[in-house]
Formats: sequence, C-alpha cells, structure tokens
Amino acid sequence: MTEPLVPARPRQRVAPGTHETELRRLALQEATHAGCDPLSVQALIWLFRAYNAAVNAQSEQLRPLGLSPSAFNVLMALHNSEGHVLEPCQLAERLLVSRPSVTGLLHTLQAKQLITRRPHDEDRRRVIVGLTPKGLALLESHFDTHYREQNALFAELDAGERAELVSLLRRVRGAVPADLLEPSARRPS
Repeated sequence: MTEPLVPARPRQRVAPGTHETELRRLALQEATHAGCDPLSVQALIWLFRAYNAAVNAQSEQLRPLGLSPSAFNVLMALHNSEGHVLEPCQLAERLLVSRPSVTGLLHTLQAKQLITRRPHDEDRRRVIVGLTPKGLALLESHFDTHYREQNALFAELDAGERAELVSLLRRVRGAVPADLLEPSARRPS
C-alpha cells in the first residue's frame, strides 16, 4: 500500500448556519491541501463577497437611472477628467477594462444621449468621448445618493480602519504580477 503524497488532516466540524461558519468550513476544507493558509482562503472569500455586495448595492442604486455600475463608472471617469472628455483607450486604462468593453458601454451611453463621440481634432483616426449636458445633469442629480450609499458601505469602519483597509488592499494588489493587472496587457493565447 502506498502512502498518499499529502498526509490527510482530520476534518474539523463547524456548526452550520452562519456565513462566517460556512467560510471557516470552506477554509478548513481548503486547508487539507498542503501549503494552504486558511486565513488567506477566508480573506479571498471575504474580498469577493464584499466586492459582490458593493456591486449589487450600486446596481440597485443605479437601477432607477437605467445605468449599470460599469456605465456609471464611465460617466464618473469623464466627469473627473479635464474638460469632461477622454479617449476610449484612456477610459479603458482608468476603469481597468478591455477596450472592447468600453466600446460597448459607449454605444449604450451614446444611445441614451449621455455622451458624445467625435473625431480627435489632430488625428481623425482617434475619437474623443465627452459628457453631454444631459449626462452631466444625471450625474450631478445622483451625487448625493451615490456618496451617501458609498459611505454607508464603510460605516462600520472608523477613519483609521478605512485607511488601513486601503493600505492593505494596495499591498495585496501589489503582490499581483503587473501583466495580470491590466486587461489591455492580456493577450488571448
């Protein structure tokens, strides 16, 4: 009889019923694999759950406006840029999405008359995207709600904890290889 490559670890029982106990159960299950850190598993699961909760909350908040979170982010990026204009490649870089994704969002936003697209003044092959007065008015009418809801997501954390969270997330992101960070850097194989 051969010995397993990785010695089996006894499974620990966790009381069912809560999200936290389910996360501990998943982490302990993963921990049966050599080299697995259960806290890393929990951290990743909670990171994904927090992200999903934030996106779901933003989707609900934007539903009355007829916008997706991605479309809203395009409008915000334009609003925060000089002259409220950017090129599609700049939008892709700022939003960390692929250029084809930006193109689809721009079609939707242009159909709603929230943005315009026009040829670049110096190079007609390039396009300039800008906020329309209607797009700007929509954003400005929604700012109070947007920031109130954004603040509510972090209401359980004091200012020091929010700063620490930002610092920790930057460190985690810094551990990711650069070629995996930017969608435009990825090439299909």
